[in-house]
Amino acid sequence: MLQSMRDNLKGTAAVIVAGFFGFIMVIGGIDFFTGASGGSADEVAEVNGEKITNLDLQRAIQNRRNMIMSQYGDDVPADLLSDEQLREPVLQQLVNSAVIRQAAQDSGMVMSPVGVDKEITQIPGFQVNGKFDLQTYRDALRRMGYSPAGFRQIMERDIVLQQYTDSVSESAFATREDAEQVVAISMEERDFDYVVLPVQDLLAETMVPDSEIEAYYQNHQDEFRRPEQVAIEYVELKPALFADNIDVSEEDVRAQYEQEVANFQEQTRRRAAHILVEEGNEEKIAEIQAKLDAGEDFAELAKTYSDDIVSREEGGDLGFTTGDVFPEPFEDALAGLDEGEVSAPVTTDSGTHFIKLLEVAGAEPPSFEERKAAIAAQLRNAEAEREFVDALGRLADLAYNAETLAGPAEDLGVPLQTTGLFSREGGSGVSANDKVAAAAFSPEVMVDRNTSDVLNLSEDHALVLRVTEHQPAGTYPLADVREQIVDRLKRDKASAQLASRAKELEQQLEQGSEFAELAEAQELTLETSDKTRRGGFGQRGEIIERAFSLPAPDSRDSAVSRFATSAGDQVVLQLREVRPGDLARQSSEQRRALMQQLASVNGRAELAAVQKFLADKADIEIQ
Repeated sequence: MLQSMRDNLKGTAAVIVAGFFGFIMVIGGIDFFTGASGGSADEVAEVNGEKITNLDLQRAIQNRRNMIMSQYGDDVPADLLSDEQLREPVLQQLVNSAVIRQAAQDSGMVMSPVGVDKEITQIPGFQVNGKFDLQTYRDALRRMGYSPAGFRQIMERDIVLQQYTDSVSESAFATREDAEQVVAISMEERDFDYVVLPVQDLLAETMVPDSEIEAYYQNHQDEFRRPEQVAIEYVELKPALFADNIDVSEEDVRAQYEQEVANFQEQTRRRAAHILVEEGNEEKIAEIQAKLDAGEDFAELAKTYSDDIVSREEGGDLGFTTGDVFPEPFEDALAGLDEGEVSAPVTTDSGTHFIKLLEVAGAEPPSFEERKAAIAAQLRNAEAEREFVDALGRLADLAYNAETLAGPAEDLGVPLQTTGLFSREGGSGVSANDKVAAAAFSPEVMVDRNTSDVLNLSEDHALVLRVTEHQPAGTYPLADVREQIVDRLKRDKASAQLASRAKELEQQLEQGSEFAELAEAQELTLETSDKTRRGGFGQRGEIIERAFSLPAPDSRDSAVSRFATSAGDQVVLQLREVRPGDLARQSSEQRRALMQQLASVNGRAELAAVQKFLADKADIEIQ
């Protein structure tokens, strides 16, 4: 039940969101379950008399913040991590969690002390070399601010909560009728023909007077709103900026090479091939063994019998190993073979292997010429890293109160760089970084025109910036959007011209004319799309979407539709046949997977309904 939690635990903090209604479990990290904090005078909510304190809420917010950062890294937008953004949804999760937990307790669900202790000992964050370590456990609890008894109480609540939700969601099921309805829609196929009357052919000859351009601009001001924008200058530090100016002497390179040779240890390398049989298919294993005993070619047998789809096309060739690439039983068997010899069946977690030793080779140290360029690059990068660290330490002092960043850039020996205007959503290049955009639009930088703090974009990438230009939100001038308006109006006019031609085609089709003959007469390309399923992108996606919006034609007729695409092209489409998806045509594996997926969806829906029912009848007060 809790294996998924254990698999995701790393270090001293981990979070699992269980159920889409969002209660959160914490094992080995910052905890916030109500009633477990030791109390706080600041109450933020009460659920059936159980208080949720401000301390509970703050722990929950920090927990959610950690979860978001672990999922999206350092580039997550700053506003997603603010207390204001997280407070309401996290508080609702605390309330939902309390409601479910109380229901679990009322139903008599409990977890024995022995069971709780067993779960605690299996948490990776409390283990050393795969075994529970009491001192590590105590140190972790001390960092989190919990006593062993308090943490055991939290664990017991978590487990009981999980048991309750599992009892609801995992009891859900799907019927065959459900699956048939889903397949009938999701795997429906349609046959249709269509022609495209391209607007592009008419654009060159379509004229738009200035009065229409001006009128469109005045009547569609909302389309041309310009967001608040800034432009910046910045000093960027990366080790690579210093590496190009660093010279490495051949003496230093040779000295490093001699050190590498002194440290080099010759290793025996063995090149292996195998035939893998998964799931202990004894009949298949015996058949392969018999063919090997009869002297049949190992590589051909691998191509025929091996379940390793990667290596079998290469005759089972796995490449070289120095003894630490494959599982221990595999390596032991390989080490005991003579070149060209094949092992008896060897079992690992992957299955049963027949192993052949293809080649034995010793590793010789590379020559100086082979290593020269790589060692020079290593030495250059190491010196660049030192210069980067030194420059990073000086950057803040040099940039502080500087009226321009040209001086600091010159002192550090790096270029002063600039960007064009960009909005709060970011621009291109360095301005696409959320940290850069947030700093540029901060009041102290944008309004007061101060230099930003040093922004650490990654371990080896930092910068400071100043705003050089600020444009408030407004409307783009007509000159900036004139070309866009002209193209829009031309397409509208050209599409309107094509519409009458498309309508005539539609009418002829409805009267029983042959689509192929009409298309040929008008020099249009008739596209045939058979066995088409939902989906697609661009204009093709628009056409498929329209085809699936039409009612199925009866046995004597077809459905015809005329429409304009987003680009202005006119399309005439004739739907010929509709075939619902058939569950019986799916493989047993596909049917089983679908039933499991539908049961999971039903389980989540039932769990949400139970949570809503409990919340509706609960006495909930939110401060």
